Amino acid sequence: MDSIDLRKLFQITKKNIWLIIILSAIGIIVASVMTFCIIPKGYNATTQILVTQAKESNDVVQSSEIQANIQMVNTYSVILKSKQLLKDVAKEYPTYSANSLLKKITVASDSNSQVIDVTVTDGNPTTAVNLANSLGDQFIRSTSKMIKTNHASILSRADLEDSKLPASPNHMIHLSLGLLIGLFLSFLVIVLREVLDSTIKTEVDIETSLGLPILGIINHVEKGGTNS
Repeated sequence: MDSIDLRKLFQITKKNIWLIIILSAIGIIVASVMTFCIIPKGYNATTQILVTQAKESNDVVQSSEIQANIQMVNTYSVILKSKQLLKDVAKEYPTYSANSLLKKITVASDSNSQVIDVTVTDGNPTTAVNLANSLGDQFIRSTSKMIKTNHASILSRADLEDSKLPASPNHMIHLSLGLLIGLFLSFLVIVLREVLDSTIKTEVDIETSLGLPILGIINHVEKGGTNS
């Protein structure tokens, strides 16, 4: 029974192979147009900020001081996305508001790390770099006045060389999705055609549909065939 089902499945696939190929190709073409022509490109620029103690009593850094710095990273991450800081940055870029800048910024830090990664995403790589560096500079100026116990400094500035290639959209993911959608649509069409097709094609279909045994089979005789 399993072999019959597999054979029938193979026959259905073979019969509809061109439908599968065409819909898969259409899915890839649509995904290509979307990812290369319609979806805007996004460029990432990252500035790294290092958090340390403002004053060191000796040359040996205590583990408690490191832990305090790590805890301050969370506070600094909140300040980096604060409205007031973003408003100060927006003054240098009149085309942006604090809310629009907030949507472009991603602040992240690894666990047990004193380094904060500030990533800005923009459709122009130069603008992304400038915004990331301006945000870092403004952050240093603001926190130096607000927080005296810790010191924040620029560990690594955003650089245009690192931001020349677009970070989004992901072409391979979109093309793969287009292929999968095309395959799914072809599978859906094949299933609907098979389910809605009530025509009888073989003697097995007669037994299955009508529940009657096959008494005999009359072969098709072409015109001009041999007369008995």
